[in-house]
Amino acid sequence: MRRAAVTSDERRHPDPGEAVPASADVPSDAAPPSSESVDTVAPSAVTTVRSDEARGEADAAGGGEGERDRGRTIALGVLGSLVALGVALIARGPGSTTAAPPAPAAALTTSIAIGVPAPAAREADHDAGRLAPKEADAGAPPRPPPTWRVTALKSDPAVEVTEATLGKRTLDRALAQSGVSKAEVKRLTHALDGIRRIERGQPKDAFVVARDRGKGTVLGFEYVTSPTDVWQAKADEVAPEKRLIVKKLELFVEKRRKVGALALTADLPKAVAAAGLREQAIEDIDEALDGHVDLATLKPGVRMRVVGSEEWVEGTYARFHVEALEYVPKGGAPLRVYHYERDASVEGSRRRMPHPGFYDAKGQQPFRGTFRSPLPLARVTSRFNPKRMHPVLHVVMPHNGIDYGASTGTPVYASAPGTVSTAGDGGPCGNMVQIEHAGGLSTAYCHLSRFAPGLHPGQHVEARELVGYVGKTGRATGPHLHFAVKRGGTFIDPLAIKMDGVRTLPPPDRDAFAKKRAELDAALDAIPLPPADGAAAATPDDDKDEPAGEE
Repeated sequence: MRRAAVTSDERRHPDPGEAVPASADVPSDAAPPSSESVDTVAPSAVTTVRSDEARGEADAAGGGEGERDRGRTIALGVLGSLVALGVALIARGPGSTTAAPPAPAAALTTSIAIGVPAPAAREADHDAGRLAPKEADAGAPPRPPPTWRVTALKSDPAVEVTEATLGKRTLDRALAQSGVSKAEVKRLTHALDGIRRIERGQPKDAFVVARDRGKGTVLGFEYVTSPTDVWQAKADEVAPEKRLIVKKLELFVEKRRKVGALALTADLPKAVAAAGLREQAIEDIDEALDGHVDLATLKPGVRMRVVGSEEWVEGTYARFHVEALEYVPKGGAPLRVYHYERDASVEGSRRRMPHPGFYDAKGQQPFRGTFRSPLPLARVTSRFNPKRMHPVLHVVMPHNGIDYGASTGTPVYASAPGTVSTAGDGGPCGNMVQIEHAGGLSTAYCHLSRFAPGLHPGQHVEARELVGYVGKTGRATGPHLHFAVKRGGTFIDPLAIKMDGVRTLPPPDRDAFAKKRAELDAALDAIPLPPADGAAAATPDDDKDEPAGEE
């Protein structure tokens, strides 16, 4: 019985001198015993088993022979312990710690694959990245169907659709003048109550109203403050009395980057069109440069690079915005301006929120107190000069204003808010509009081809509100605008109305501005400038060749 027990122990703990197959006792996928177990448990177990066996044999043989066997057994036990210790040290390796067992081969392979991808893994990653855009396009949400608009009712002969702008009218008055009954006006304003305030609309706000020709009831209505801001009222066919349901339309809006370069010539719309930009860009460019550039420097040979975006609403072009502009004069350093408006990512005081607009590279924005140019982006062809030689009469006669070069039909805008004092024949000044402003100032707009529709004395106008169109009526050598300014009844130089100050971006906005500026600078740098020589040759810079006017 004792021998059997010893034999069983021998099978569990083989002699270190015997060959041990790799599959013996421990499965190949199991973790090996810890180095601590090898160091402390294995040698003592081997020693104990071999000592018990030696004692059993010594009891059977007896005498000196037993002593010799016992000595050999002890020696073998010590040798076995040393061999086991050496195997454990080799298995641990130089970088291991006592508490961490050596990792299996499978674990090592995984860590290598994560840290340094194998060639096959790198190729797979590359293929996945190359295919990613296609997969993204395939998974992009489909474009929503067009939003229903009130103008769709134009095709119904039983419905009358009227479109108009608010102007100086209240909405109630505008609707009444469009043929809407008082009862329907009340019904419509009641539906809008609490959803959209319409008591103080802007002159450019527009509306569309659809009425049943037979009953006169309102079937649909839209109030439009911008191409993307539309409130719609639609009759609910199910509800009693066809109650009007009002909501703000969720329109599908796309923004498309648009860039171009142009050189100023006498025909500005043509130069803008040649740059691949829409004519609306003229007003946006003028706004971007306002305060940053002296109007007198806007002459042929000036070049610009423009980065902008077009807004498309429901697949239809709506408007153009300048995002950045580089102004390159014939002499001097170029100037870059960038449109900036704080967004939700900037944490800052609402009381110190910067004014949205165009800032230079230093984050500064000049601003005017009141007056602006009556012609967007027009160049000055003749300055204020009390001793000027008249180009028609050929006598010394004061030039009591400035002349802007422009083609016939170019829109002319009020330079500042005020009240129209005259709109009619101004003698040598031709068709003339005069506007009285606060502070004892007045402005005059001469040689107009025609007046803005409905313009009349006593009418209040806002800055940049249309007052007429460029012409050559009166005493003039060609189409242009003569613009004059009086203070207390005395003519002053219109260009002497200086800027009132400079706005600077507050600290919380400077990082966001710098980031946006870097992106827009890269876009500007990628636009080729037109040749300077060609721009200068297109229109000679000579005031004598330009039409001049006189009151």
